[in-house]
Amino acid sequence: MCGIAGWLSTTPIAADALPSLKLMIDSIAHRGPDGEGTVLFEHAALGHRRLAIIDLQTGQQPMFSHDRRYCISFNGEIYNYQTLRKALIEQGHTFQHHSDTEVIMELYRAKGWQGFSQLRGMFAFALWDNEQQQGLLVRDPQGIKPLFIQHDGPQLCFASEAKALLARNGEKPSLNCNALHQLMNFRYLPGEMSLFEGITQLPAGRVLCWQPDGEITQQQIPRPKAASGDTLSQLHDTISQHLTADVEVGCYLSGGIDSATIAAVVAQQQPLRSFTLAVGDDPDEAINAAKSAQILGIHNQQGKISGDLEQQLLDLVWHLEVPKINALQVSQLAQLASRNVKVTLSGLGGDELFLGYNAHKIFAQCQGLSRWLPKLASQPLGRLGSGVINTLQRTPWSEPQRAMQMLQNLGNWPPLYGLLRNVWDNPNMRQQIYGPRMLDQPLENSFALLEQRWPQSESPIAAMAQFELHNKMVNDLLWQEDRVSMAVGLEVRTPFVDGPLIAHMRQLTPEQLMAGGAKGYMRQV
Repeated sequence: MCGIAGWLSTTPIAADALPSLKLMIDSIAHRGPDGEGTVLFEHAALGHRRLAIIDLQTGQQPMFSHDRRYCISFNGEIYNYQTLRKALIEQGHTFQHHSDTEVIMELYRAKGWQGFSQLRGMFAFALWDNEQQQGLLVRDPQGIKPLFIQHDGPQLCFASEAKALLARNGEKPSLNCNALHQLMNFRYLPGEMSLFEGITQLPAGRVLCWQPDGEITQQQIPRPKAASGDTLSQLHDTISQHLTADVEVGCYLSGGIDSATIAAVVAQQQPLRSFTLAVGDDPDEAINAAKSAQILGIHNQQGKISGDLEQQLLDLVWHLEVPKINALQVSQLAQLASRNVKVTLSGLGGDELFLGYNAHKIFAQCQGLSRWLPKLASQPLGRLGSGVINTLQRTPWSEPQRAMQMLQNLGNWPPLYGLLRNVWDNPNMRQQIYGPRMLDQPLENSFALLEQRWPQSESPIAAMAQFELHNKMVNDLLWQEDRVSMAVGLEVRTPFVDGPLIAHMRQLTPEQLMAGGAKGYMRQV
């Protein structure tokens, strides 16, 4: 895993542009402490910072293909690269290295952008075709790896973090007030937003094709189809794939079933060191993690929150580029692991995949309630309850008020979901929270945004899961995991956020997944 930065330009790039490219990659040096590289073409500038995980000796980037037609700056890991490499060699393709990076270029030579659907892993990359004089910007379908873009006159700039785009010209960032408003509601940035005006994200699974005349086309990488086999075999396959590395792979271990499942599968295949932070929602988390490690016969190293917390919080805002209320403990866990290994597995995504959150349970209960309580009854009951609570309580946006508003919206699933997740947007709340600067801005209504992005599904709970997979997962959980780990030169892999496994799990109904209580299906498996 690494950091990439650069730009594509309709006008010729001068040789004196190299310092600007160097400023970009220097701003994200933390993402790649093992090396750096830059390449300038007439219409493309590619920069790279490397964290060496695969092909440690000859995997430097930007990397050229054997005939120097293609050049790539790649961030991520391709877990099935050896299988793809073997198949490409059988088809007559030539390789000069043993890295997953080179496989991407030869796969593109063989099958065009459609071949990227065969990549199993996490990735964001810029690929320059020196023969066709065109550039590609590509992001993995799950959105695990970030890729920010910015249009700057004749240039289309890109980077793993927004700060690299700002560093190019030393420009002072301008706040995107609407993005801040959405952050205040969702506590993450939905869609393709950033907090900086003019800087957006390339959507997950997108292939952007750029031509020197400035023409841009975009394609969507198809999501993988579900493989045959039961859930247990799919879990084993997914976790085993995520062990692909030329360095030691560790594992986060909490007191829960998600990370314990990963650790159990890995422990059957190789020695494993696990890492636990003695803090969490469960006061017994560290004790339970130690017990899990003992049962599995693996080493467990534990740490506590320590250091100058005020300075660490300031540093985290710089790395995250958004404020996060729970980033400190994730960051400290990454620091603990990074002192011992360069790669670790995380149980992130297990609750989303197996519908294990309390919010899933409440949403499912609302779905059940809507079957016997029609809107003609729920709406007036909710309005009546809201009126009574507003009369008795002076505290704005209390839990009872939110519950009554949810009752009013029973059967209207996008706003009900928003209320469940504490989306609060309304004129009265804006007046209480914001000052003149924000109140003067044309801020998009957060509930309207939610309606626009809500998936079409027969099952409300399935729509909720799909929405969170494409929004909260990408722009909250994965965003945070990437930034805090890369801040200390650690690669974190998330087996539960794996395309084939997700495709398999989508074959199961919410009722199957939630039978027997929270993660009932997972416990049965």
